[in-house]
Amino acid sequence: MFRVRKAVIPAALFVLILLMLSSPAAYAAACMEGIVLWAKSVLPVLFPFFVCTGILSAAGARMADRLSPVMSRVKLPAAAALCAVTSILSGYPVGSRCLLQLRQAGAISPKDATRVSVVCSTSGPMFLVGSVGAGMLGSAAAGGILLASHLIGVFLTAALFLPFLKKPQCASFPALNAKAGGFAENIRSGTISVLCVGGFIAFFCVVAQALEQTGIFALVTKAVALPLSLFSREEMAEGLTFSLLEATRGCAALSACGMSALPFLAFAVTFGGASILAQQIAFFKPAGVKIRVFLAVKLLQGILAALVCALFTAF
Repeated sequence: MFRVRKAVIPAALFVLILLMLSSPAAYAAACMEGIVLWAKSVLPVLFPFFVCTGILSAAGARMADRLSPVMSRVKLPAAAALCAVTSILSGYPVGSRCLLQLRQAGAISPKDATRVSVVCSTSGPMFLVGSVGAGMLGSAAAGGILLASHLIGVFLTAALFLPFLKKPQCASFPALNAKAGGFAENIRSGTISVLCVGGFIAFFCVVAQALEQTGIFALVTKAVALPLSLFSREEMAEGLTFSLLEATRGCAALSACGMSALPFLAFAVTFGGASILAQQIAFFKPAGVKIRVFLAVKLLQGILAALVCALFTAF
């Protein structure tokens, strides 16, 4: 399996390079589309949070220690509270980066990193209620339903695994290096982190262009449309396919189908798509998170969020 992956990835990248050389203007435009999306919608929101959460990861020891009894009851280390709160308030990249920082500081053990990743992998309310709800669907209330379904799906998944978990290895929040919470240091690391997020978005916009040009995207859309036809939702296949690659673009396409697309939107924002998953893995892998387990949990979270949203919209 490893040998196949080792051969396929370079071959796919070589084909992508050939496609870019064959139509440089189209791929430059696709890359610019990703950069503009990042500059307008991601940079202004994420950068301040990256800096603030970096400082809080050092200054928030007392808060985390106070929450340690609650965390221990759900078999999570005390530091998981800070990761979960920053993720809920700010979104995927901030929570993922917080986990890495706390792992490097010794507040989260390698064994506990995977279980913490389950609760610090959420979309921010600004994106769900503001961008998707009010902006794309024209209804902040619909965004609120998405937010509730999303969070319930995430934490319901965590609850399902609770009986099978052992007590965390790091019960308390240890003292952190003062330099880790320094303002200048966090400006530097926050800048690098938010630039990495922009790079992922731009790259996957280029990949999307290649998939459309080669016809692969159309084939995947047809495959996705088959199960959706059982529910008379074939028109949502393209948006759902987009969401598997880049969640923001997929949400825009699904929103064009109206309120009936809410359960599919709940799945899209909860699973995250390749672009968001890659952003999280960039932080999770050096933190020691088991990536295969994380991906399986994300899929389950997406399915549960869609089911919860379907129940909400049925009444």
